Amino acid sequence: MTLNLTERRAALREAAGGGDAADIAPFARALDGADEDERAALAKALPPSRLFNAEGPTPRACFVLAALGKPKLVAETLAPADMERKREYGARHGEMTPAVIEAAAGRDATWRAAFVELLAEQYWWGEHLAWPVCHALVRLDGDAPLSAAYLRCFVRQVSAVGADGQLDADHGKLMAAHLRAHPDWIGREFWALFRVEGMGADYQLVERTGPAWEAAVLALCQEEPAFRERLLVESREALLRDFSAKSIAWYLRMHRLADPAAHEVVASQHAYLAVLATAPSTAVGLAQDMLKRAVGLLDADAMIDAGAAVLTRAEKKLVKAQLGLFAALRTDAGQRNRLSRIVGEALEGMPLDLAPLARKLVDSSDETQRAATDGETGAREEGAAQAVTIPPPRREPLPDLPDHTLAIVDDEALHALIRAQFEGAGDGAELPRLFAHLASRPQLQLPEALRHRAAEIIESVWDERNASPRRLLAAALLGRDDVSFQGYARYVVASAGKPDPVGVALQENTFTSQSYDVATGDWTIRETWTSRSGYQYLPTHAPLALLAGVFHELRASRARGEPFIPPVAVPGQRFVWERVLAEPGAGTFSRDLQVLGEVPKPFWMAAADASTSPALDVADVPAEFTFRAQEAREQDGYDQVVQWTAWLLRSNPDTLAAHFHPMLCAAVNVINVRGLGPLLAALGASRRAPGGPVYSALALAASAKMTEQRAQAAEAIARLADVGLLDPAPFAEQIAAHLADGFALAGRLAQTLADAASISALAGCRALQTLEALLPRLVDADGKPMAQAAKLIELAARLSNDYGMPIALPATLAARRKGASVLAVTLRSLETVAPRATPLAETAAAAAQRTHEE
Repeated sequence: MTLNLTERRAALREAAGGGDAADIAPFARALDGADEDERAALAKALPPSRLFNAEGPTPRACFVLAALGKPKLVAETLAPADMERKREYGARHGEMTPAVIEAAAGRDATWRAAFVELLAEQYWWGEHLAWPVCHALVRLDGDAPLSAAYLRCFVRQVSAVGADGQLDADHGKLMAAHLRAHPDWIGREFWALFRVEGMGADYQLVERTGPAWEAAVLALCQEEPAFRERLLVESREALLRDFSAKSIAWYLRMHRLADPAAHEVVASQHAYLAVLATAPSTAVGLAQDMLKRAVGLLDADAMIDAGAAVLTRAEKKLVKAQLGLFAALRTDAGQRNRLSRIVGEALEGMPLDLAPLARKLVDSSDETQRAATDGETGAREEGAAQAVTIPPPRREPLPDLPDHTLAIVDDEALHALIRAQFEGAGDGAELPRLFAHLASRPQLQLPEALRHRAAEIIESVWDERNASPRRLLAAALLGRDDVSFQGYARYVVASAGKPDPVGVALQENTFTSQSYDVATGDWTIRETWTSRSGYQYLPTHAPLALLAGVFHELRASRARGEPFIPPVAVPGQRFVWERVLAEPGAGTFSRDLQVLGEVPKPFWMAAADASTSPALDVADVPAEFTFRAQEAREQDGYDQVVQWTAWLLRSNPDTLAAHFHPMLCAAVNVINVRGLGPLLAALGASRRAPGGPVYSALALAASAKMTEQRAQAAEAIARLADVGLLDPAPFAEQIAAHLADGFALAGRLAQTLADAASISALAGCRALQTLEALLPRLVDADGKPMAQAAKLIELAARLSNDYGMPIALPATLAARRKGASVLAVTLRSLETVAPRATPLAETAAAAAQRTHEE
């Protein structure tokens, strides 16, 4: 008979009053058939963790907890992240497990799935409980998909078998025996490893116990042919599931471990050919290796169709391997002709050192036909064998564009603008509009919703020193004077016997040193000491300080009820700039960004008149290097800071670039540096001829670690080139300086310049001229080519041929022409370019001429 809710409550109270902590039967009867809504109501009468807190992990306490609790509470209570309770509960897992399983079995499938996920994540804190409980509950739900957390629990459970100092081979044999003893684990959990994203990169499988897993799988393959056959299929199909390159590492190992024979490759050749079309280079490489084993037996038409896309990939190793596969194919005349056309079309974009290998696959008649299509160009060359003359870049600035900034016409537009800034979606370049409007309305009151959001933003930070633009705006509009940017904060510790640092509010802190006793599990205090420390605020003219100063004036004027004088863009100033290498200053905690290194960094100095705007002062950038680099990685709203500074210094692009060199240096070394996109957009849109700081900034950005940021640098370079402001000679000078000092990387630079060249004909021409000026500087002090210099030279050779503009080979590189190295082949190809008029050169010349007509 099914009980109603009242009867269940009474039965639970009676069961809880019983004296046998091991008896779960009364609780099971009270909850038999109860749905989740009823259990939620009953949990109010008997809190799930009441018995557990009172008597520990007894069977009935575990049953009530699992029968009435929410998944997170149950998982974290049964396997708490606490060493003392791990030891205590570990001895009782045997009696806890059946009670938890029986209780959880009565919950619905959604609850069980959530609980399994959470308990599996707690495996380390309760390994002898987590796996049997999770495994039993998963079996209740039949063919429901298995989660990554559960599969990680499975991997750790198997890895733990024999993991007591055994050699990898012996450990693997024990694991294999354990899996054979549990065939259902192989049938479900093991094969699921190949279908759930992330498992192919699991730390246990790939790193910690990777060799032991390989030994275990190899043993299973040797003993059970059917297992090996399925391993071949599952590991190959895993490569076709659109998993990331990082997530397929284990599948590649497993497939190579299964070691397919030539006849097996032929039988599954279309699956291997499909792998050739996947994105991860490691997967493509594996497919090529497998196909090579049976290349003479493959379907030639299918191989030609599938392999064509590989020829256009950026990985030289894959292209070379694919050419080798094509060369080894057994083809008829028609197939050879088609292959010749495909390779011939891809030949133009191939690395120069692979061109000879590719030409062996191209029929000579195809090359003759392509040459004939260039007959018109050849006729022009015969009449005038000279390159097109490209007008030089312009020297004078472009006329300023008219200001189309729209005024804020009503409160609705004002509130929308403020709301966007509050949510971090606003553009920092919109702040001048906001300041201009607020200047005339000192008594403006915000709607209650915006006031509430402003208060939330102010209180939402863990560090009161946080001075994000939206927090400063919120404080200004609410009249809060307790939120401000006081300067860069440096943590200082008072030294005994020395005067206290000036201007620092010191606090006394007590510290202890402890030691851990493995036998007892106790911590013992060994030493206690005190120190006095605090933050010293350093004044600065950094962009954040300039913006914070505007917000301060806005708040102060509103407090006085007076009109606010909004900032104006700084008029253009001429400076003589000097590139200097200086030691980077420390940050808040001595040296926050160790990854950037302690070697001198590049900065730009200019003698500025004391009466000029503080925004033009870059003298302290070296001393503030770490503060500014750290800002670019951590400061909320840093994009808005850069956008506003770009507006403020729109007539002074070199000063703008000089301010943000710490950010640029950081972007070369680490990812997730903010502000680079807005800076590059501003530099690319400049109407002033760039100087050294701008070219230096572009060179650093062109070497940024993130591909997205290098693409933004390419767009900025192309944009300056298209308006006639990019001068190749000084740009090459800054690239060379950064290469020589180790701040730029030739491989990344080559990619960025190639991207810029692809944007427009004129950008490609200026990239070629930049490379021409750079070539003599691509050797180090010992006369040896710099690392990856061949990539820049290869790009120069390609562009030189495209534009019909030969480049003289500098004496510093001439001696490197001999041999079969990539560099030697590239240098020889550079020498073969003959002067001629090409469509690209003619288009670039016309575009360059138009830039002088504005």
